[in-house]
Amino acid sequence: MNRKLGRLILIISVVVNLLLVGKIMLDSSETELSYAISGYQGSPEEELIEVINSTKKELNIAIYNLDNKNIVEAISAAAERGVSIRIIADGENTENKDSKKIFDELEALNIPVKINTDEKMHIKLTISDNRTVVTGSFNYTKDSAEDNQEVLLTVSDSDLASSMNDTFNEMWDSEELVGW
Repeated sequence: MNRKLGRLILIISVVVNLLLVGKIMLDSSETELSYAISGYQGSPEEELIEVINSTKKELNIAIYNLDNKNIVEAISAAAERGVSIRIIADGENTENKDSKKIFDELEALNIPVKINTDEKMHIKLTISDNRTVVTGSFNYTKDSAEDNQEVLLTVSDSDLASSMNDTFNEMWDSEELVGW
């Protein structure tokens, strides 16, 4: 087995184990799972944008890196249609010129952004309408969309989304984060 496939299997098994360790029982009548793996199954970028575009009320994002213009456009469009959006980002990754411009644009749309300056914030998480959770290895970057082999897992389950939103809110209220 080559190293990339081995890493991919490891990533998928970690995500599945996290779901199980979190004691989230997936009721097949209420839970929908989908995934995208670069070069094999769908497009992580397109699947994420589809979730963002279908969001009606609330979008919470915790992301290590954000510089993908297509994703930023989807987030901006969601804000313009009245979706409440909050973003937590890694402090170091917001320091480069391209990211600063993006976060300034998001701020101009009245999207609250908080930065984790205390430690590396390596989370990749989007919660849509307290119903859908998106996670995986996929950073919201041009490189992740075009050059990297990535996995994105989408779980539509209100119990999982509610639990993840509770954790997001705890992070949001943490003193370790500073406003943009």
